[in-house]
Amino acid sequence: MSQPAIIVQDIKRSFRSVKKEEGFKGTMKLLFNPEYLTHDALKGVTFTVAPGEFVGLIGANGAGKTTLLKILSGLIPPSSGEAKVLGHIPFERSLAYRKEISLVMGQKAQLWWDLPALEAFDLLRALYQIPKDVYKKRIDELTTLLDVTRLLNTQIRRLSLGERMKMEVIGAIIHLPKVIFLDEPTIGLDVLASKKLREFLKAHNQKEGATIILTSHNMDDISELCKRILLVKEGAMIYDGSPVTFTNQDECMLRIKLNTEPEMSDIAATLSIMETFVTKDEEDPTTYILNVARSKVAEHLQKLLLKYQVVDIGIQEPSLERVIQRIYSQ
Repeated sequence: MSQPAIIVQDIKRSFRSVKKEEGFKGTMKLLFNPEYLTHDALKGVTFTVAPGEFVGLIGANGAGKTTLLKILSGLIPPSSGEAKVLGHIPFERSLAYRKEISLVMGQKAQLWWDLPALEAFDLLRALYQIPKDVYKKRIDELTTLLDVTRLLNTQIRRLSLGERMKMEVIGAIIHLPKVIFLDEPTIGLDVLASKKLREFLKAHNQKEGATIILTSHNMDDISELCKRILLVKEGAMIYDGSPVTFTNQDECMLRIKLNTEPEMSDIAATLSIMETFVTKDEEDPTTYILNVARSKVAEHLQKLLLKYQVVDIGIQEPSLERVIQRIYSQ
């Protein structure tokens, strides 16, 4: 068996900040006797990733996703624990390591804004020492796949968000890194641009066998690209496995349409379930969506029929997004 591409063993990361009190007294205390607060961003995270895997790293804002990617890419060290990527310790930032990885952050531009895209790529070719003939072929392939060939001579700053994001991805993989970290690559993109970028990333993963870790709040990115997800909550890993297994646990979504519009709390009380398990359809206020155990569907329907006039009933599989929303609301 091949060695894991990424090994994370009991990684912890804490940040320290100064507590500032109000007024002049607080300012003087800050100068002469500061009080520090410690925030634990990661709390003993452990996992491995095999070569060629496409893994989704998901969680709410502040859960620790970006901190983990920064540790793996070598931008910051862990407070304790061990991380290895392709056999390298990331924070040592050896030249060999930096040539084998890439980091794309959707909220931060990494190409030179005042340069046309082609000139920025030429600089990257020189930095990574890519042979000119290989580079030319690679640029032609990548820009054609992402439909940005016509924009190569346009300044990065003059591109739309979707066009710039495509250029960022090309710049990140132009040297064919073995490991790619993607932090919200589709943030702010429209539906078509997001779809095009997903198709490209999927094809690149299959063709080049690159190991990819993707963070995204767009569950379409995760469900379409990742066969494995890592769910982080408040710095701790709470799930590691298949998205299908995650959503197909002993629950389903029961859709009921009533002839009245009762409070969601009333329905939850009737079924003896948490109110967070009940939501309304955005387009029809008399249609309710209930997350319930499969084994109790008949029991719940009986209770509903006794209390309300039910117009329509449907059962469907819960989406990845709804399951995660429910977990974070509890």
